[in-house]
Amino acid sequence: MKKSLVVLFILPFFVQLKAQNVKKIDNLKDQWQLTFNYTGEVKDGKPNGMGVAKYASGNVLRYVGSFVNGMYNGKGTMFFDDGAFLTGTWKNGKLSGKGSNLNGDGSLYIGDFVNGVKNGQGILFFKDNSFVKGNYVNDKMSGRCLNVWADGTIASDIFYSEDKRNGPGYQYEAKTKKLYEGEWKDDKWAQAASPNFNSFLKSSSFTGESTSNHVLMGSVNSEKYLVDTSYYYDLTQHKRYFGYYENGHLRNGLIIRDDSTRFYGPLNSNGANGYSYDFKFGKYYSEGVYTDDYLNGAIVDLDLQKKSAYYGDAVKGEFTGKAYFFNESGTMYAGDYMKGRFSGTGYRLETTGKYMSGTWNDGKITSLNTLVTAKGDLINGAPKTLSDAINGIIKDYPENYLDDLVGEVVDDYEITDQLDADYGSDTSDMDYSYSLFRIPGSIEDNVIATDFDLVTYYYAKMLETPDAAKAAAKYKELAAQLQNIIVANSYYSAKSKLQGTVVVPDPSKDKTETEFSLPSGVDKFTYFKVYITISKNDDKYVVSITLGERE
Repeated sequence: MKKSLVVLFILPFFVQLKAQNVKKIDNLKDQWQLTFNYTGEVKDGKPNGMGVAKYASGNVLRYVGSFVNGMYNGKGTMFFDDGAFLTGTWKNGKLSGKGSNLNGDGSLYIGDFVNGVKNGQGILFFKDNSFVKGNYVNDKMSGRCLNVWADGTIASDIFYSEDKRNGPGYQYEAKTKKLYEGEWKDDKWAQAASPNFNSFLKSSSFTGESTSNHVLMGSVNSEKYLVDTSYYYDLTQHKRYFGYYENGHLRNGLIIRDDSTRFYGPLNSNGANGYSYDFKFGKYYSEGVYTDDYLNGAIVDLDLQKKSAYYGDAVKGEFTGKAYFFNESGTMYAGDYMKGRFSGTGYRLETTGKYMSGTWNDGKITSLNTLVTAKGDLINGAPKTLSDAINGIIKDYPENYLDDLVGEVVDDYEITDQLDADYGSDTSDMDYSYSLFRIPGSIEDNVIATDFDLVTYYYAKMLETPDAAKAAAKYKELAAQLQNIIVANSYYSAKSKLQGTVVVPDPSKDKTETEFSLPSGVDKFTYFKVYITISKNDDKYVVSITLGERE
């Protein structure tokens, strides 16, 4: 089928983004009493909605998907450290309903689960291109099972019990042109053919061929077209076709390619149509509704190498619409996708607890609404006052070095020239980014500047004018506001203020600057300063605010 989904990684099965709290909760217990840390949507203090459970020990890496009252419920995927996974519909911590299980031995089961074990109809795929389709009871084949062997030349329709051939059945060997029908017991041929036995072909026109071009086993009509349940192995194109045929065309079944890619589902003259599965061992797994050979509508897409997961919508085989995406580290993206990229409104939640909401374009955040640091500090991404803005910048500084406020990287020599004028030094070797965070009243996108020594600061141009008096007035206004700002974060008391003596601007000088420090006693802010600067450059006066460390 047309596989165009690329990962850059609920009840019922459609994505409905929920407006609820998101947070990190540590040291929870799952149904096996294993400890995990949770980040995701929360209601009444418990995991409710979409989130990730990250395990520190054992062979379970993480579960990503839907929770109800702290338990896995709804659509979700569990990844294991050996490459195995479980995905499907969960109920009270166990797969129940339709699901898929990649085992440690490399086999993949797609079918029914009850209370965490295989019960019902399913199909088991092996890496050697053999497969078994039939009924399962408590994880074991029981009942009628159809099996095509690894080399593609032997097919069987035999009743099983306790994972062994027990009961009536047939086996056809295309190479020898031999058909065996009769009773089996404990995986061994027990009795010769019974005249009353009816194979699954339900036809007296059963045929089998083995040529240099193909292997065929099945039922044909009067025009020699495959009908009913049949098997065809095209040796020239290295493809195997198994399932229900109408006049020689596979309408519902399995396509296996020798490159280990598999498709399982309904087809018509336009290709895949209906709920189907597409996967390649060790590479990818996807399921969802196809229309004219493209995934359209609600889908699940797993990158098995990165162990990422996408739950959401697709349009013509591309991620488009509302979605949840979990990357290889467990970070959750929730919001709008467009042609495979996170674009529109949404949020990102990291397993550390960092949360960022805003507007995204082509995978990059372009405007910031809300930021919660890993320490739990809440930052308003669109501050209304200078006090809110200064506090937001300070909150994102310790441990984070303002990384959450960084936007698009820029190469702007005007910025470099202005900083050189402000600081009287060469800043050409530093990196510059437009900031996602704006100080109210700034006339230019704010800039985060970082060199290789992690000397990081935030810069905002507040005024540019040829009028020295206007520049001096703006400088005094901002300096007065800074003197009265209360530093509000988890490191300081509610009454802590910036400390500094305002330097009176002198129009005869090229630069006047006032330096403010945070209250002493907190090592993380020993070298952190807030500067208000007025500088003269090319007959213009620039008033700016800078926060951070200088060399």
